[in-house]
This record gives sequence, C-alpha cells and structure tokens, in this order.
Amino acid sequence: MSPIKKLLRPEGGQNRSLLEDRRVRLALAALLAVLLWVAVTTVVQPGTTIPLGNVPVDYTYESSVYTSRGLSIVDAPERSVTLTISGDGYTIGELRAEDFVVYPDCSSVRSSGTKNLQLRVRCINSAVAGSISVSIADANSTVDVVFDVVEEKTLPIQVNTRYLTIEDGYILYSTAASSETVTLTGPSSELAGVASCTAEVSYSDPLSDSVTVDTNLRFYNESGQELHFEYVTLDRTAVEVTLSVYKTARLPINVRFVNTPPNFDDSVLIYSLSQTELRVAGPAGTVDDLSELAVGTIDLSTFALDKVYEMPITLPSGLVALDNVDTVTVSFNCSAMATKTLNIPAENVEVINLPPTYQLTVESDRLMNVTLCGPAAVLEGLTADQVVARIDADDFAVALGQQNIACSIYVPADGRVFALGSYAVQCMIESN
Repeated sequence: MSPIKKLLRPEGGQNRSLLEDRRVRLALAALLAVLLWVAVTTVVQPGTTIPLGNVPVDYTYESSVYTSRGLSIVDAPERSVTLTISGDGYTIGELRAEDFVVYPDCSSVRSSGTKNLQLRVRCINSAVAGSISVSIADANSTVDVVFDVVEEKTLPIQVNTRYLTIEDGYILYSTAASSETVTLTGPSSELAGVASCTAEVSYSDPLSDSVTVDTNLRFYNESGQELHFEYVTLDRTAVEVTLSVYKTARLPINVRFVNTPPNFDDSVLIYSLSQTELRVAGPAGTVDDLSELAVGTIDLSTFALDKVYEMPITLPSGLVALDNVDTVTVSFNCSAMATKTLNIPAENVEVINLPPTYQLTVESDRLMNVTLCGPAAVLEGLTADQVVARIDADDFAVALGQQNIACSIYVPADGRVFALGSYAVQCMIESN
C-alpha cells in the first residue's frame, strides 16, 4: 500500500478516507480561503492607486483642432507631469509613460495669441484603457501656448562693407555671398515688421588681397531699427562673403600688329590714340607683370592709308577696366607714306624649314601685283629685285604634288616696308 493511501486510510483497516472527515474538509476550506485572500490582496490588489512621473506633454496630439483654422503653435514650454493611476495592482504595475498621452485641450482656440489651456490625459494602451482610471496629479494642470499664423518670407541678402578698410593702391572690386537669399519662418505678426537683411562684413586689418569672411545676418525694419526675433526661425544665420580686393594701376595703351614682315619696324606707323592710358585693376600678381596694355591688334594685310580704327578694349584675363571706356580710336598719320605695286620674279622666292627629304620648285614665273606700303621716299626707288617672297614650310602640311602655297612679302633692306593683301605661289613638291 502506498504511503499516501496509508495516510488517508486510518489504521484498523477501515476503507475510509481522511477527506471524508468533516473536520478535515473544513480545515482545508479555511486554508484555501486564506490563500485566495493573500493572492487577491498581494497580487491583484483591486483599487490600487500609484503615481507615474515624468510624462511629457505632447503638443502635436489632436493638432488638427487648430491647424484647420490656419494656426500653428509658435511657442510652448517643455513640460512633464505626474499622473495618478488607479486599478488593480497587477495591471497598473506594468504601465509606463508611453502608455499615456498628456496634451493641451485646444478645442477653445479660435485665433492667434497666448492661450492658457487645460491639460488632458488619455491612456493609449488599448489593452487596459477600459479597466483603469488616470488623472493629472500636478496642482497646476494648465499650460500657456502661443498660437499664430505661420508664414515664410524670403529676403535678399545685402552685403554691407562699411566696416572694411582697404589699403592704398587697392580697391574692393566686388563682393559675393555664399547665398543670395534667406528664408524666415514664423508668426505673420512678427514677420510683417521685417524689411531687410544684411551681411555686415568686418575685418581686423586693412585689405590688400581677396578673402572670404564668415558673416552673421542682421535684420531691420523699415525705420532701420535692428530686429531680434522671438519666434521666427531662419534657414541660415550666417553666410560666407568673398571680398575680391584688386590692385590698381594706370597703364599706357598701345596696339599690336599682325601679318607683319619678318624684319618689320613698327616705327613707320605713326598713330594717335583717343585714350593713351587706362586705369585697371586685378590680382596683384597680374597687375605687377604688366608695363603697358595692348588693347587690340591691327592686321597689316588689310591696312589702308588714313584709315581710322575703332578697337574694342580687350584686357588680359583677370583684369578689369576702371575707366568707363569700351573702345579706343586709332588714327594713323600717313602723310609720309605711299603704296607701290610690283611683280616679284620667281627667283626671289625663298623657302625655309622644308624637310631635307623634299624639294620645292616654284612653277610661277613671277608673283604678280604685289602691293607694298611704306615711306614714300623708300618706295620711290624700290625695285622688284629688292623684294622677297618667303615660303615657310612650318606654315602648311608638306605633301607631294602641285599646290598653291601662301607666302609673306618683305624687303630685307628696309623693315619699314610691308605688303598689303595676301599672296600665294604655284609650286611643285617632290621627294629627293
């Protein structure tokens, strides 16, 4: 017989269980009742009340109440409250701050301004929401919230350089901010007073070179009074301002000539300029490398006696003109000059830079109607035998066969004579 059965069966062999004894059953019932009472009072604890602190106020909850009227919250204090939660101890003991939302009651908000609003609390844990009660324990359960119509306003950024000092011989040529505009966001009532935005650049030393300076933005009303914002926010509070500081110089002007003969003496061309010098500015290194300005070029092949040239001013890269001058007039004094037309014999054609593997033969008997220009006294005694037509093989692609090849005309004995027009010679190129 098992020990349990032996225990329940009294000695003497009688088939009677202890559970059949009324006194035993009463004792067991009393013990069970005590155990149930302990479980209810210590575990379930109905009617328990506990505090829950540091529950933040959520100003976005039910925001459609005021946003539907075109309003936004422009200022609200950070606030946390303590809640009082009632219910059975087992359930409420597991609750956390994220199971609740504390929010201002905005149902009465109709217009802009500061509103004192009652704080409300709601359990957002659907599993327990119907079985507990919750309230705000703080003595002050209201909050001041500022409402207004929130707008955007974009202003140009005006660079102000009145606080800068520039060294003598230099100028502040230009300024450039890293952004041309600033966007302000905030209450319409505060934005309405904003008229302008400036980046007021300052630098400790006199400037003689270009620099980039971080500069804070400042805002003013129509009367020029500086504004300091309470609720307005900015998409940027500062910009980088690049200050281009140039060295200045006053340089003499001249013109250059192209399509000149190899030994050309430009003193033969006596000219006057409508502007003999020009004030310029640029990086110090560029300005220091210049002693004069060649404002343009004149092609001698198209030169005409007594012609007046209007030449646009073309400056080297990085250089700017400070004078309000776009063109220079070039007038030539040709009173002592003349022109003369000659036919140049073939034997006066010279060839330079021809590779030794080639041979060039001039097939024309002479180069006809070559017009020369120079001092009248020189041209009067000039003969065709004194004129040379030069072919430079570096100026064309050398190929076998017959072709017309451009040549330059010059007078070896006098570099003041030059040719008008362009000329070519019929030649045959063969290999050696």
